[in-house]
Formats: sequence, C-alpha cells, structure tokens
Amino acid sequence: DSPEIYVSPLSYAVAPFTIDRSKRRVDVAIEVPEVARPGKPMSIAYTASQRARMAIFAVDEGILQVARYRTPRPLEHFLQKRALEVGTQQMVDLILPEYALIRELSASGGGMADEAMAMALGRNLNPFARKVDKAVAFWSGIVEGGPEQRSVTFDVPESFSGRLRVMAVAVADTAMGASQTHTLVRGPFVISPNVLTVAAPGDEFDVTVGLANLVEGSGEQAAITLTAEASEHIEIIGENAVTLTVAEGGEGRAEFRLRARKRPGAASIGFTARMGEEDSRITATLSVRPAVPYMASFASGYEEDAELEVALPRRLYPQLAEQQASASGSPLVLVDGLNNYLENFPHGCTEQVVSQVFPLIGLMQHPGFAGEAEQTYKKVEVLINRLRPRQLADGGFSLWPGGRSTADFPSVYVMHFLTDAREQGYAVPGAMYSRGLGYLRSVAARAATDLESARVRAGAIYLLTRSGEVTTNELVHLQEWLQTRYKKRWRKDLVAVYMAATYQLLKKEADANSLVSGYRIGSGEADAYTDFHSPLTRDAQYLYLLARHFPQQLRALEGQGIRELVEPVFGGRYNTIGSAYTILALGAYSRALLGPVAHEQIAISERVGGAAAKRLDAERTPFVSARPSVAATEVAIKGDKPLFFQVSQVGFDRELPHQAVSRGLEIQRDYLDENGKAITALQQGAEVTVRLRVRALERERLSNVAVVDLLPGGFEVIRSSVPRQASHWRADYVDIREDRVVFYGSFGSNVTELRYRAKLTAAGEFSVPPAYAEAMYNRSVYARSVAELFSVSATE
Repeated sequence: DSPEIYVSPLSYAVAPFTIDRSKRRVDVAIEVPEVARPGKPMSIAYTASQRARMAIFAVDEGILQVARYRTPRPLEHFLQKRALEVGTQQMVDLILPEYALIRELSASGGGMADEAMAMALGRNLNPFARKVDKAVAFWSGIVEGGPEQRSVTFDVPESFSGRLRVMAVAVADTAMGASQTHTLVRGPFVISPNVLTVAAPGDEFDVTVGLANLVEGSGEQAAITLTAEASEHIEIIGENAVTLTVAEGGEGRAEFRLRARKRPGAASIGFTARMGEEDSRITATLSVRPAVPYMASFASGYEEDAELEVALPRRLYPQLAEQQASASGSPLVLVDGLNNYLENFPHGCTEQVVSQVFPLIGLMQHPGFAGEAEQTYKKVEVLINRLRPRQLADGGFSLWPGGRSTADFPSVYVMHFLTDAREQGYAVPGAMYSRGLGYLRSVAARAATDLESARVRAGAIYLLTRSGEVTTNELVHLQEWLQTRYKKRWRKDLVAVYMAATYQLLKKEADANSLVSGYRIGSGEADAYTDFHSPLTRDAQYLYLLARHFPQQLRALEGQGIRELVEPVFGGRYNTIGSAYTILALGAYSRALLGPVAHEQIAISERVGGAAAKRLDAERTPFVSARPSVAATEVAIKGDKPLFFQVSQVGFDRELPHQAVSRGLEIQRDYLDENGKAITALQQGAEVTVRLRVRALERERLSNVAVVDLLPGGFEVIRSSVPRQASHWRADYVDIREDRVVFYGSFGSNVTELRYRAKLTAAGEFSVPPAYAEAMYNRSVYARSVAELFSVSATE
C-alpha cells in the first residue's frame, strides 16, 4: 500500500504466446494384427522415438465405452490451460458405501480357493460357485521402450469376441507420449452356449449351443463338427459330438443332454467347433451344489467309564466335509464342537458375527491355543471392519447391516468383546470404542422395565466400570429398583452376578461377595428362555465372571457344577450366544484351575458298517483329537479316566429329506403359474411365482427366524420381485444370492405368505431343495418342507 510503488489494478496488459511441444513429445507406434483369434496369443509390437519407460494396455472396447474412458494424452494434461476453478470432492461413498449395491455385487459367482470356500459358507454363499469369465483387460506392467521394435504378448481369452483397444503410454526424462490402435478379435466360428448356472447332483438338463460360421469361402454346405467335453462333475448323456451344416455367414443350433454327478464343485463344459484346419473353442461353467444347506452338528457328553461308542448318523459328501472326535478329562474339549458350530453358522446378525470371534480371544490366554494367535488377529480385524457400518449415531449397533435402530443386548455384547479385545492388545479403533462407551452410559442411566432389561443395564454398568469409570450411583439406583420390583428373585438372577463383579471392581468386596453367593448353576428358570438369555447363556456368564473376579468362589465350584453347566450342550440346547459364552467360561475356568492339558492316554477308532474298528491317528490340538472318514458310521473312544467328549459332523448331506418336519414352526413352499395354480412343470423361459407360507405352531410369535429357500437348478431369481414387506409383515433383513433367498424376521401363529418370482433358464428334470425355517436362538424350533422334482420343457 506504499504510494511510491502503487499501481492501479485497473491497468494491465495481455500478450498471447504458444509453447512448442515437439521437444516434450515421445512419438509412440503400436502394431497389432487386424484380426486376432480368441484363445490364441496376440503379439503387440511397439516403438518409441527415444528411450522411455512404457506401459501397454489392451482392453475390451465395450468396457471402455461403458466407463467413458479416454486414451491418456499426458502432454495435453500437464500443459493444459488453467483457469481459476474450484474442485469439489467427497468421501462419503467410500466411508459409508451403498450396502445394497455391495451386497448385490458380492453375491455373484466366482471361482474360489479352499479358504474362500470355507469363508463363503459363513455368509450364506454357495461354496461351489461357478468360475466366471474375467474381464478382458491386459496390462504389460512397466517395460523399456526405444527406437528398436519390441513386443509383448497377450493371451486373448477364448470366451471373447469383439473389438480391442490397444494403448501405449511412454515417459522419458523430459518428454512423454501416448498412442492407440484397434484390433478385431474374431474366430472362424462363434459358439454361444446357453448353460444354467446351478445344478444339483442327479439333475438332468439340456444345453443348447448356437454356432455361427464366419469362415470365408466355406460355401452353403459347410459341415462343422461340434464336440462337448465335460469336467468330472458332469456326464454327457448320449453322443458328445454332432455335425451341423451351416452356410457361410449362417447360424446353426445343437443340443446336448447332461447330468450332474454326485460330485459337487465348479463344473465346466468345453465346446469345440472344427472344420478342416479351422477350429474354435469356448468353455461354459456352472455350479454343482447339493440341494441341501451346509450344516454343522455334534454330539457331546461325559462318560464316567471312559469307554463309549458314538454313532455318526449323517452321510456326507466328501467335499468340504469335516468330521472330528475329541476327548479329554477337561471340559474345555467341548470347545472344538462349539467352535465348529459357530464357525459354520450361516447367518450374520451382529450378535452372531461377534460370537464367531469373541470366544477365540478368550482362548488365546490358554497355552494350548497359542498357535492360533495369528489367525485370531486376522479374524478380529475382519470382525471390526464388519462392525464399523453397523455402529449408529448413538454409539450402539444395529442387529443387521443397514439397520436404523439400535439393538440393546447386541450392542452391550459388542462392547464386551471390544473391551476384552482392547485389554488383550488387539487393535480396537478408538473412535468406535469411545462412541460405544457413550452408548453404555445411556443404557446405564436408563430405567429398567423388567428383569431382562435390568440384566442389560447391569452389563453396561459393569463394562463402564472396567473402562475406568466410577459407577456407584448407577449401581445403587439399579439395586433399589430391583429390590422394589423383584425382591425375592433378583439376588438369584444373573443381574446380581454382574452387579457383584462391578462392586468387586470398585473394591467393595463385602457387597460383591454378598451378591455373588446367591446364584447357583442349573437353578435358573427353564421356561425363562428368550433369544439372548437361555439357562446355558446365564450359567456360562456366571462362570466367566466368577473365574475373572472371584477366584476363591471358583475353587469352591465342584466338578458337578461344571457338568450341570454343560448339560444343555449335551442335550443340544445351545445357540450362538450360548456357545460363545460357554467357550469363554470354560476357557476362563480351565485357565484358572486346570492349567495345561496333561498327556492323556486316549484311543479313538472308527467303524464302517459292520467292519472291525480301525484305530485312527490322533493329534493333540491341544486335546486328543482324530478325524474319522466320511464313510465311518461309528466312533469309539477309550481312555483311562472319566472323559468329556465331542464328535462333530460338518458338511452337505448326501440324501435329500423326503418328509416334512414341523417343530414349533411350519413351512410350505410351492410354485405357481401366471394363473396362481400350483405346478410342478413349466416351459423354459417362463416365469414362476415362488410362494412360501410360514407360521409359528406353539407360540403367539417367534422372533429371529431365518427362512432359507434354495432354488432348483435352472431357476434364476428376479431380484426386484423379492419383498421386504408382505401385507402386515416386514422382514428384519433379506439376503438374495445367486442360488437362494433368505428372509429374517418374526412370525406369528397366523400364516405369513412370502412371494417372489424366478425365471426358468434351462430345460430338464431338477431336484427341488427343501425350504427351511429355523429359530436362530432356539435350535429345537425348526421346520422343513419336502424335496420334490420340477420339470422344465424345452421351448419349441
């Protein structure tokens, strides 16, 4: 602002000038054949006017058109005219992606390695998903370029036919350049198979193949041989080769009949067209998967005589089957069966995904499980990433992905997991934990309405105290309310145990000991059974808190008390939350009192039918454990002292159920034509309405019910037709996959009818998988429809 140097801003001058870019340009040349063959190598030759580092691309032109992609012009980008401008960016789509779109994309098929197949089982995915064609996109990596001609080779996929854009970008020390050209990928024949995506063992189906003749000069009577070759999962019925007469530029059609073998997996069918020296090949894929869901079951118990025989009632496909028998004098051996059950549980509400991982961090403190530490760290990391989008604005967590309301007990349960994980050194996001503490404070200050909500409130107060907060006022208010409402009951309930543990953390030992002494394992009300609070769940939490905060009382707990705790496990009365807390409790109990497992003398044998027993090779993991073959029908276990044992079977059953089952639930499924008539046959290309009817039999209402409807082979679900709401019923969550639809919700004694549509994409005779319904937190409540057949006739 000095007057000596001030210049009026209204006075200025402009002088245009241009820049010669020739010294900054690398001239790039690319040579490709005008026509390339599918399934054959294609050579891309390239040169540059000076020494440069280069990248060569070859991409399907269709992909580039959809993406509106432009070939790079590096000089124009870096030397472009600039104007005063404002750029706006946002990250919301990366932080909070549209879940429905991600779910739809992740549900499509794809080849899987063994580990990925196992992970798919826990997400209601088909583990035998077909291999799909990869996008046609080649990148050479960084290569050296110069005046001398060099080349790279691209193996054109046999499934591709169309136009490729070939691009090259070169960068030298002081210059850069780019170039593009095109090539047409076309074989002598175009083979177009119409293959269904999923089939079940035993299904018979037709595959139609279109064949176009592009061989120049082949004439009007060109004889072309079309051959089909199937992988081990498929057998061809009848001739596998036909001769078609297809004129030049014309099209022909062939049909093959196939049958899915009893060998699940990602199947493939190769088609080869040949005329003289000209040939083309293409491979189509499909999934052969059993018409039943993947299931985990196990038998367990305690044997004073240390000698027992356990039947293996299920006959499983060897693919993805796992059978295990374990025994020990320690009740911790039951962890193997419970872990198998949790790991293979197919549904994914917030409590269930936490229950699959939470017990593992408790076991890491036991020396026998130290070898699984690295795998557990990875599982904790994956779980925390799954929990991020479920945490809502109040710090609590929704029960399902995309939910808008906070679920109280699951939220406190998540915070229990995060607290334990944090204390053991796992990476817990500070923001997630801090927001969760805010939610716990709101629960701790909230008035309880019944004994169940009081347990949730007591759990929140306990976790806040473990985080370092003083919660004396909250404890006093809760105790006064309980004394008023449940004077004769509350000291015998789990709520008193959580309050005792909190008093112990606050160094009020007298109050703590007074409260904890009132609870007894096995004395809970058997009829007081809710989704998250069963007798097993409450007893397991009691033992966990006892081992953590009251070691003296734990030592006074005799072996009979432990056997009473696991009695529901022996009887099959367990669920995900009960299993998780049981593993935590047994781990804490064994760590506090039993220590490392001794070298026990235990023999495990298997028997196949009436054959003699065969001793199995056993390993210590950390208990004596063996893996019976899928052919085994019985397992024998013998030791030298009383034993806890578990025998688990996980896999796909070979036999389809042919009788309906109704245990507290009833489910019926039929297929309707356009007139609403139930049918078992229809024509290919038509649409069918799938009707599911579900009702509760013994209660007015059942919550947290999963309805799983596997589709027959050749059926393709029309996603837009799957309802979230039907009349007055609304789903908690709906999961749509390539081969199934899963509904989650509550069902009453009145029939709830769910409808959606599917398209019939292939002709044949198909097994109709049974429809399943189960109460996810009460394993004694389930239903199953019968397996049937559906016939699809070919179009004229």
